Amino acid sequence: MSNLARGLLVPVLIGTLMVPVIAQEITIETMASPALANDDNPQTEDLSYTLYLPAGYEAAGDTRYPVLYLLHGSGGEADAWEDFWPILDTMILEGTVPPVIAVAPVTGNSYWVDSATFGAAETAVIDDLIPHIDQTLATIPERDGRALVGFSMGGFGAARYGLAYPDLFAAATLLSPALQQAQPPATAGAVSRGSFGDPYDPARWDELNYPAVIETYAAQDHRVPFFIVAGDDDWNHLSEKEDLPGDATRYNMEVQAVAFYTALHRENIFDADFEKWEDVPASPAELRIVDGGHDMEVWGPGFSEGLAYMFANGLSAPTEN
Repeated sequence: MSNLARGLLVPVLIGTLMVPVIAQEITIETMASPALANDDNPQTEDLSYTLYLPAGYEAAGDTRYPVLYLLHGSGGEADAWEDFWPILDTMILEGTVPPVIAVAPVTGNSYWVDSATFGAAETAVIDDLIPHIDQTLATIPERDGRALVGFSMGGFGAARYGLAYPDLFAAATLLSPALQQAQPPATAGAVSRGSFGDPYDPARWDELNYPAVIETYAAQDHRVPFFIVAGDDDWNHLSEKEDLPGDATRYNMEVQAVAFYTALHRENIFDADFEKWEDVPASPAELRIVDGGHDMEVWGPGFSEGLAYMFANGLSAPTEN
């Protein structure tokens, strides 16, 4: 493995007990991606990703591990998840969640979709990265062995992948997801960065946005539990004044998080029959609007609660051959 950064097994004194801090491996890897090599963007041929292997991982051992696919926010680099690794270490050490593999691909400002500007990012993750990980690591190579976590722009990607590929993923956690039920505001990165056409193409956004994908999701048999968290003090679009309309608070992330939860969990997307006052047939989801903004004060606790939620709602613990 390249650029190896190993966690050390260090004794820590807690009361009168010597407790070892978890030892893990975090490396930066690169793989050849046919999707990127064959798209129209000559600058993207390989896909890089950060790989987290839990303590005790043995490639030739009998244990098979679930995999978290971590989707970064705008402009993400290889270090996008460095604040999350200690949280994951602690959760595994304390037994809050079982040991997992984590894979964090790097796709810049792609919004995790295929585009001329950033290359075939979505196809690279779905068709190239996931099979590569299952072929080269001791994974549980089935949907109950995979889950998604995304923050900000990565929350858009995790929402899309969970709905578009429910046969691949058992659950998803969205941290301050950059979602818009309708067209995004003119100042959004989705409009200005080229992920949905350069110049921006509203039809391309509508094609890839979650309301369209929910239609196909509702027609198949799998259900993907979503854990959604957003801060009540996230960006207030009303403050952009002359750039946006007077009701621009509708773009706020906490407002859009509620809209996404409502679309999944309150609007009977399966068109099922039910009696008055009965629970509406729904796709499983949990929503948290918490005190905070667009940062780790929201994402750290949300990551912890989201991981626990996913393991309690379909994501498999490690298995033995």
